[in-house]
Amino acid sequence: RITATVACSMDLTKYPMDKQTCTLQLESWGYNINDVMFYWTRGNDSVRGLDTLQLAQYTVEDHFTSVSEAVYETGRYPKLVFHFELKRNILYFILETYVPSILLVVLSWVSFWISQSSVPARICIGVTTVLTMTTLMMGARTSLPNANCFIKAIDVYLGICFSFIFGALLEYAVAHFCTLHQLSSKEVPKVFYFFFIKFLKSLYLELKLQLMSNPVSSESVTVKPLTSKTMSAMKRLFCIFDCFHVKNPYHIDNYARFSFPLSFIIINVLYWVYYLYF
Repeated sequence: RITATVACSMDLTKYPMDKQTCTLQLESWGYNINDVMFYWTRGNDSVRGLDTLQLAQYTVEDHFTSVSEAVYETGRYPKLVFHFELKRNILYFILETYVPSILLVVLSWVSFWISQSSVPARICIGVTTVLTMTTLMMGARTSLPNANCFIKAIDVYLGICFSFIFGALLEYAVAHFCTLHQLSSKEVPKVFYFFFIKFLKSLYLELKLQLMSNPVSSESVTVKPLTSKTMSAMKRLFCIFDCFHVKNPYHIDNYARFSFPLSFIIINVLYWVYYLYF
């Protein structure tokens, strides 16, 4: 009996939904094909025990055997090749990483049902979920195997969850800013109109004094009325600015209660379909 430690080159782009195809090669070292020939006695049934084999992270899905030759400068040597396919057990990663990430995202949505006046409560939920998600990402990153691929499937999912959690925190920042802006804008128009009217009066008096000191004939002064094209362009410009104006900041939370879960479900469906079937 011979015990050997072998290595398999793996592509971890879809980790932990990855499947790896590994090969075990047995070839002659001193005798070429003119001296000896290798073959599997019972074909694929020559390898036994894989049906009852239990591994920590993998399941052997398929295996087959083949016969080949190794070509070197010294000649051609017989070689037996055993191919086997490993599928990673994803249940451990679902319980260890995916479920906690989903729960953190759902926890960040609780702030949408808290009043905007409760600033400490909403900030506490947002910051706590962001820090917890960061810790989870760092812990998952340290447990990942070293690989040449830059981004793995689990990194993509953790990044998606972190984006939603951070987006919930930004949502409250926007809603709170719009609320404060709306409260302050109720007092600003009166002051604004007062100074604006005062500015127009001073401008009118200044122009009147200039015309009295420098008389100008009516023929040299031409006044062009605003065209319909200019008026329509100004209306479109005002409509664009009006789109960015939030009339009721409390509606932002109502939209977030619907848009955040819906978009998270859609992205989850796309994520799992892509990494499981493509």
